[in-house]
Amino acid sequence: MLTRRVRHQAKKIKLVKKIVFSLIIFLFIYSVIWRYGGLSEEVLPVSANGSLQPEQYTVLQLPKWRDVLFSGIPRLIGSAGTTIVGMEKKENQTQQFLRDTMLFLTNIDIKDIRSLLQAEIPVLVGVKPVIQTVSAMNFPNFPKFEMVQNTPKDKPLVGLYYTHTAESFVPNTGATHRPGGQRGDIVNVGEALAKRLGTYDIAVVQDTTIHDYPSFMKAYGASEVTVKKMLAENPSLQMIFDIHRDAEKRENYIATVNGVQVARMMIVVTTGQQGLVQPHWQQNHAFAKLIDAKMNQRYPGVSRGIRMDDWRYNQHLHPRALLIEVGCQENTKEEAERGIELLGDIVAEIIAENKQ
Repeated sequence: MLTRRVRHQAKKIKLVKKIVFSLIIFLFIYSVIWRYGGLSEEVLPVSANGSLQPEQYTVLQLPKWRDVLFSGIPRLIGSAGTTIVGMEKKENQTQQFLRDTMLFLTNIDIKDIRSLLQAEIPVLVGVKPVIQTVSAMNFPNFPKFEMVQNTPKDKPLVGLYYTHTAESFVPNTGATHRPGGQRGDIVNVGEALAKRLGTYDIAVVQDTTIHDYPSFMKAYGASEVTVKKMLAENPSLQMIFDIHRDAEKRENYIATVNGVQVARMMIVVTTGQQGLVQPHWQQNHAFAKLIDAKMNQRYPGVSRGIRMDDWRYNQHLHPRALLIEVGCQENTKEEAERGIELLGDIVAEIIAENKQ
């Protein structure tokens, strides 16, 4: 028989458990309200009608002289003071700290209600969570594929080109750009993407026309001609990518996947500006968000997210046209090739879903 002292201690322990459980419930509810109650950062709006609304988008003023000077160099645009229209929303650091602290102290993840229930109902531990598949259906304004299911296998669905054709990787070439109109390492990176898609029986058309020589500043004008030609000659194209590498530090562009180092990548979406109309920016944005979400789900850490620029970079020519920056000048070409192969897996998955 239990003594009075033991019974008293048992009551104390039970009371402490109730208090701790109540505190956990309170913190969980608070975090949910915090996360979904409108206290997050504002992001670039994506409306359902696919058009620009005055209250959603402010037309920028005419470009200044330095904007014109750097119109062919995406990275210099940012350093010259061009306003970035928007950035993809990232999780608040304070929320992440709260989540990590709760997980460490109580083994309860405040973003997963199952972990809270499992703390009180151990039998739920054996129940496996259902992982929601990321698909185009989750993204408003996603441009529908056109008759992909009826497209012959030999007709290309993906187009690749290189506005800055001379871009290279210093560890391989010893320079950031190949001189004198030569094709740089970035072309080999695009070829790695084409080969990866080939393993999924996806036909790719690749244009390696040199656009940044003799005038680097006029590269985008030259590549626009190339894109128009590619689209005219290949009406089956469902998406088109301008492959670049960034100008950054290596530590910001390296990730490890299955024990192997790969180059990370950034997706650039353009919104246009006064005098440079970009009618497809919301569709391009939805396409970029789908790629980013699938990449984060399948290969966490590889995507650096989406950057919004107020130019066009030929994205006004197609509803699924994007600029992809793979690695930086301090990465190796091999790291960039391995990184872009992962993008190939994601693109193949998107095409497969839209064939159904």
